[in-house]
Amino acid sequence: MTTITAASGATLPLAAGHPAPAAQPAPAAQPALRAVAERLPTWLLATLGALATLLTGPRWGIAALAWLAPVPYLLYARRARGWRPWLALLGVMAVVYPLQLLPIVTAPLPLVLIFPFGLPAAGGAFLVVLASEQLRRRTGEVVGLFGFAALVALLDWVGVRWTELGAWSTTANSQVGSTTVIQLAALFGLPGIGLLMAWLAGVVTMLLASPQPGRRWPHLVAVTAALLAALAYGSARLDGQHGGRTVTVAAVVTDLGLGPQGIPGPAALAANTDTLFARSRLAASRGARLVVWNEAATLVEPADEAALLARGQREARTLGVDLVLAYGTIVSRTPLLLDNQYRFITSEGAVVDTYRKHHPVPGEPSMRGTAPLAAVTRPYARLAGAICYDYDFPALAREHGRLGADLVFVPSSDWRGIDPVHTLMARVRAVENGFSVLRATRWAPSAAFDGYGRVRGWMPVTEHNDRVMVATVPVGRVHTLYAAAGDAPVVAASAAWLALAVTLALRKRRGHG
Repeated sequence: MTTITAASGATLPLAAGHPAPAAQPAPAAQPALRAVAERLPTWLLATLGALATLLTGPRWGIAALAWLAPVPYLLYARRARGWRPWLALLGVMAVVYPLQLLPIVTAPLPLVLIFPFGLPAAGGAFLVVLASEQLRRRTGEVVGLFGFAALVALLDWVGVRWTELGAWSTTANSQVGSTTVIQLAALFGLPGIGLLMAWLAGVVTMLLASPQPGRRWPHLVAVTAALLAALAYGSARLDGQHGGRTVTVAAVVTDLGLGPQGIPGPAALAANTDTLFARSRLAASRGARLVVWNEAATLVEPADEAALLARGQREARTLGVDLVLAYGTIVSRTPLLLDNQYRFITSEGAVVDTYRKHHPVPGEPSMRGTAPLAAVTRPYARLAGAICYDYDFPALAREHGRLGADLVFVPSSDWRGIDPVHTLMARVRAVENGFSVLRATRWAPSAAFDGYGRVRGWMPVTEHNDRVMVATVPVGRVHTLYAAAGDAPVVAASAAWLALAVTLALRKRRGHG
């Protein structure tokens, strides 16, 4: 009888006539196939995830890094066993997501605002990482990969459609500075961009976590091809020429507003109103056919509102311009409550539209408007409007598209911390729906964009100027898939994939049972 020695050192018998198995090399001599990610300690993965979160915030954020920011969290999730690592990850996210908002919470905002905005973002991101990892473990790499992308897209859609965070809650909001990337919004909106970003992050995670990354190369080829196609589409679209009619428009801006002392005094408000009308006359002298004031450009008591409107009607008739008076009526001083609105006055002196802000910023002392949106037909274009934060909600802008708007004006008021990101966010609505957007902004840049999101006018707040921006913008819609279908294609595809993933997971569980 022949014997062999086992790895443990024990001697095992072999029947005569049976060939001895090939000798196995000792573990120390065997080159271990270890994934790159396995060489990094879990604490370092959590730290890298936290740094990536902080470095991709809405101000001073590194847009390119946002495409890879989830990778450390996804690698950490693969190593998590038991509830303690997951609790630690949730704790890290609950800290860094609010901290990510510190640069945008500048005066006059209270620091505490980082929590009602940051904590929901942290909770959503954590649930996506947790759920996608559970799908991966139960269904395999491919289903888990696309499960992560689908979950990100659905979370983005829930954020813009069903929460008051709007576009601020989306993955794609990090890309508003890239005119090429945001062209994809004309097809699939913000969730579509978020899906592509998550797909890339998922593939990179798969490669780093695999001991044999070469076997995963088809996924890298596929996501690279999709990314290059998206960039090529964006570049080609930006090469498009409008070739249609144009109109000269103007944003008129004031530097007076609510401050630490509350409502300015009567003398200051009266002088401010005089300045606004003087700047409106200057805009008209420069050829503007439409003049738009910034959000709550002046404040009036209810008893003085009729006089302000009458003055606006006289000025519009005299100047021969359409005039959008954006102002706040003081409903209550203690507690402060404003009727934040605009009145659209035609060059004939008729008040043809009254609009109240539909989406006040959480905590803002403004009444919420509920009236249906409207569009006004003028000789040069079909016009619609919204106020500031309203245009962080794609569904509202898409309604303007359904109303046939060629040009949307958005009286706005920002603060230093969201300069210029909030102004740039408005141009994504222009890309999604193919119309021009004029944003008159106090304390941040005023801008005009065409239906491709290209800048047609820009007035920085930090420069010395006369606070009147005049720009020429195209009128006439650029037809987009998003205007017709909205988020439905991405939501339907993502939901279908998740349904498949859950079905596979349940079948596998029953099979093991």
